[in-house]
Amino acid sequence: MSGIPYAGQSSALLNRARSATPFTSQDGQPCASVPGEGGSRHVYPLRSADFRDWLICEFVTVYEAPPSQDAFRAVLRTLEARAAHAEYPPQKLDYRVGFEGDPFAPSKIILDLANAQGHVLEIDAHGWRVRENFDHPCRQSLTTLPLPAPTLPPADGSAPAMGALDRFAELFSLSALDCAAISAWLVNALRPKGPYPILVLEGRPCSGKTLLARALHFLLDPSPALTRRLPDEDREMLRLAYEHWILAFDDIHRVPLKMSDALCALSQGAALRLRQADSRDALEFQIARPMILIVPYDESNPGWTPPRALSNRTVTVRRLPIQRMRPESAIWSDFQALHPSLLAQLAQAAATALRRIREVEVPNVARFPDAAMWSAAAAPALGLTEQIAIDALSDPATAWLGSDPLRDALHTLLPPNGNWTGDATELLNRLRAVAPHAALPTTPKGLSQALPGVPGFRIERGRTYEGERALSITRIADTDHTAAAGHMYKS
Repeated sequence: MSGIPYAGQSSALLNRARSATPFTSQDGQPCASVPGEGGSRHVYPLRSADFRDWLICEFVTVYEAPPSQDAFRAVLRTLEARAAHAEYPPQKLDYRVGFEGDPFAPSKIILDLANAQGHVLEIDAHGWRVRENFDHPCRQSLTTLPLPAPTLPPADGSAPAMGALDRFAELFSLSALDCAAISAWLVNALRPKGPYPILVLEGRPCSGKTLLARALHFLLDPSPALTRRLPDEDREMLRLAYEHWILAFDDIHRVPLKMSDALCALSQGAALRLRQADSRDALEFQIARPMILIVPYDESNPGWTPPRALSNRTVTVRRLPIQRMRPESAIWSDFQALHPSLLAQLAQAAATALRRIREVEVPNVARFPDAAMWSAAAAPALGLTEQIAIDALSDPATAWLGSDPLRDALHTLLPPNGNWTGDATELLNRLRAVAPHAALPTTPKGLSQALPGVPGFRIERGRTYEGERALSITRIADTDHTAAAGHMYKS
């Protein structure tokens, strides 16, 4: 094309761009809908690498040479002008999860499958279906990977039609209560509007918490990097939120106050300002995301408690060491085989929530009233009672307490439903023996005063036959309510 004058290249580029439909998103970003495979359409911001590559490929296919930079810039500005002065109004542009109607009680939820055919998963009160996307623009990033089409397992009697979450619980060694919390968090991640509870996966090494976090991220929002370190700057976190629907941060030992505030804002809805590549005004919009924090327990670290604002926005699943270890590759292979049926059950749960959301009456809850109502509405499709679905998210006992050396030392000393009786001096010596590096109370009196504040234990005070003061400590097992949780876990 070097022999074609500048004006000729511009006209040729505009001719190749005729199949693209320019428009402006509601946040002011100029975009274009371009044709894909099988009559599908893909939406790209005009200033993105995706649109640049598409237009250049269209040009090279005919002229077997790239256009000049000047011609390309001129055509890009022409398309932006067309987008700004299009006849139809600005359109809503969603990433991965979209909606129609009221965002708190939508008539439809749209999950972008991000495949080459341009399919979306459409969920409404009547159920779910996979269809071609002709009327709901969805934004994708370079890290967006496709989701499989949801499918129900064959109803041949070998497995229950809607037992995917049960099998997921068995695969990742989840108790009934842990599976209830994770199921409620997952179905809320399909809710198009925050606030979203922050899921905290806490545990010792070899408890499978990182692999579980990757599976939860991949389940609804697959990408090349499923877990990452917590960023140093809140601006970087907002950029990650712009490119992903779910964020998972690993190796959380402490959270700086500035990042704690950013996590709180992002779980509820943070203002994001993105400066565009040219001289246009920056884009401004509000963004909320479901998030996962992976918290390793290390008794050699001093105790740390997250700020109350962050703790109150969390739901904690405490992982125990796995007794029967399997290769990670085998677990991941089983998970990927289960992925389509997991999506189907979650889609059915979201459809159930849309059908029941205006009928469910939720009592006054301490935390996450919107998420609790959504979970209660979805409960029948999750195999939960409404009360368990509400408590799984809203119970203050599920808040992240941070690294509590005394609680963790007691967990090491006592098995579930285990009991210990003796005086405070003897107990302090026993705890120092099982957790020699932990930051425990320094005196028996200090230990006696700290015990009532440790969650998960029942403390009784009395005296021995000789009249000496005695403590009786009973660990409350995580599975005390397994029967009430129904069939969510089968050993």
